Amino acid sequence: MKKILFTAIAVLMTANIFAQGIEFEHGTFEEALAKAKQENKMVFMDCYTSWCGPCKHLAKNIFTQEQVGTYFNKNFVCIKMDMESEAGKPLAQKYSIKAYPTLLWLNADGIIQHKMVGAGDASTLVETAKIANDPERNWASLEKKYNNGDRSIAFLQEFLLTGSECGFNIKEASDAYYAQRKNEDLINATDLEIIFRTVQSTSDDKFKYVLKNKDKFMQLDNSLNVYQFIEQVMSTELAMVMRSGDNEAIENKKKELSQIDENLANKIFDGMELNMLYRSPDKTKFYNALADYSIKYEFDNSESLNQYAWTIADAKVELNKEILTKAMKIAKKSVEINANFANTDTYALTLYKLGMQEEAMKYAKKSIALAPEESKNDLWSAKLVNGTL
Repeated sequence: MKKILFTAIAVLMTANIFAQGIEFEHGTFEEALAKAKQENKMVFMDCYTSWCGPCKHLAKNIFTQEQVGTYFNKNFVCIKMDMESEAGKPLAQKYSIKAYPTLLWLNADGIIQHKMVGAGDASTLVETAKIANDPERNWASLEKKYNNGDRSIAFLQEFLLTGSECGFNIKEASDAYYAQRKNEDLINATDLEIIFRTVQSTSDDKFKYVLKNKDKFMQLDNSLNVYQFIEQVMSTELAMVMRSGDNEAIENKKKELSQIDENLANKIFDGMELNMLYRSPDKTKFYNALADYSIKYEFDNSESLNQYAWTIADAKVELNKEILTKAMKIAKKSVEINANFANTDTYALTLYKLGMQEEAMKYAKKSIALAPEESKNDLWSAKLVNGTL
């Protein structure tokens, strides 16, 4: 009797563990659609590939969370599909999947109701799922209103923000929107966000307007985001010209970008050099250049500094003390700007690589204390503290 009771408890405990996260179906895509029709639900499909790092992060750290599972299991029929498998390839083509992860919400006829590109945290995923499940707010409903002729300012703002977030083509709508707006009307937080998401060329009138009035726009958003927008448009444009292989066109584009903003242009050019160094066999030269680049151009950006410091500290090649010291200074600066579990973890690693074991242990413990419960075991610091390096 005790054995039977123990077995029953174990089964219940196992069921509860698996119920905490999303319960994915194991049948075919067609079977998922049929089940969704029977249960009057939408299908949620995780479109992933085996090599996609953010896809693995979602599967391991986000889909497994209780708040995610609670909402998704109640409201959707959930499936996972490797887009490079035989079953996935036709779906990747049908739904024009070009980036991973892509998350789709489909009705029982397989028509897209909403989409999310990229990996967010649990709260973002649940909030997006609620929008997808709302027949007044999801992409399918907005697209229907647009096709029915709604061109009001408020609606077009919602349409553009949602469409760009979902990764849909919204150029026609953005043209219709800007045709109704004077440039001087755009100095507000909503229009700045729309500009960030829709403008892709330095020749665009809206890009020039932001450039000319960047001080005013910086009062709406921090200067870092405004400069990141300007830099992104400039660098994307240069990259497109460089793909042509036309050296004269490349030099002309470089001169043009330098006239727009010389400092940003130099940063972009140095970034291109970094990419070339990365492909060279001398990895030490690359990591040293990466450290210098981050100190020169990103020393006020905590997130970027952390990424650069981790890339250097986690290198799979032997690096000299000079480069590791630069990485340590970069990580320290990131922590000083905005201490969090991620950059504190990086700082601990750089200290360890320099042989500063006591300090490394101190910051490893801080990193673990700062980390959310679901991320603690994934930290490098956990390995140091647990003695499993």
